[in-house]
Amino acid sequence: MEIRTKVNDQAASAANERSARSRIREAVPATSFRQVVQEANNDVVRVQRGDTLVSLTRQYLGDSATQLNNSQIYDLAKNIARENGIHNPDRIMPGQQINMAPMSTLAALKLRQGGVEGVHMSEDSTPTAAPILEKTLARAVSKGYVSPQEQRAVRDKILQLASRHGFSPDDFARTTLMESDGLNPRASNGSCHGIIQFCSGGNRGAASAGYAKNPKDILSLSVLQQLDLVDRYFADTRLKDFGPASLDNLYLTVLTPNARNETRPNVPLNIAGRQASYLYEGRDPSGVITRNSIVNGLKLNARDRLSDVTVARVEREVM
Repeated sequence: MEIRTKVNDQAASAANERSARSRIREAVPATSFRQVVQEANNDVVRVQRGDTLVSLTRQYLGDSATQLNNSQIYDLAKNIARENGIHNPDRIMPGQQINMAPMSTLAALKLRQGGVEGVHMSEDSTPTAAPILEKTLARAVSKGYVSPQEQRAVRDKILQLASRHGFSPDDFARTTLMESDGLNPRASNGSCHGIIQFCSGGNRGAASAGYAKNPKDILSLSVLQQLDLVDRYFADTRLKDFGPASLDNLYLTVLTPNARNETRPNVPLNIAGRQASYLYEGRDPSGVITRNSIVNGLKLNARDRLSDVTVARVEREVM
């Protein structure tokens, strides 16, 4: 995993402070993921007397709140509390400022549940808006890559990164299934390490993540800690500039960011070294890798690895 020359970050725009009473939105379609994320981004509200996190969450969603049940809205409110360092989600104070932006991805995912293909993991499992991520997490728990106690925190962290950098949580799961057998923090080929394979060498992944001198130390970090490095790496390689990031752009950011400059789907990409056979046209390692072969290979690899995983079964195994 190599990175292109750094581009100076643009100055981040300050979040607009608005009154909680003036933010009720017009209706947003239940399946409009992009609209929800864009409208929800960077909103900060000031608590007024009588407000609760649940009431602010409902106001924030506007008419879209009718698409969610009470339990889902409370889950969103609890996520806002956690991201704002609020220890008791049932207790907020007048004058307190709360950043609602972390809710955007979770809200959008919940609002688009009805339109997701293949959403059921098994006959006795509950629906999810990111089925590949859920199955990858369940598999990671069963293999010991993620502890049952950390599973929810890892899921939430991935959803936050997806919102911040503009990619699909399912596509990130597919990427880790190719790079580390699905969120294995100890995965290594000797020169590349961790859940997305941070590689040794100048101007490469480990250096971007702050481990230029000691890349193998990445292997001592948990999945949650490595996700912080992923955040730093995606910012350094400017993934969001290619967003909303497609599956091929997300994976090329991990594998060889310079290859993102070739945007034609069937043109051979300049990718050094031997890669997994899934990534080649016709799965022929003597052939070429294209954007189309990357997308097809990542999806096929994920399907093969997750073919015998059901969330309900794995949950019973780890109880």
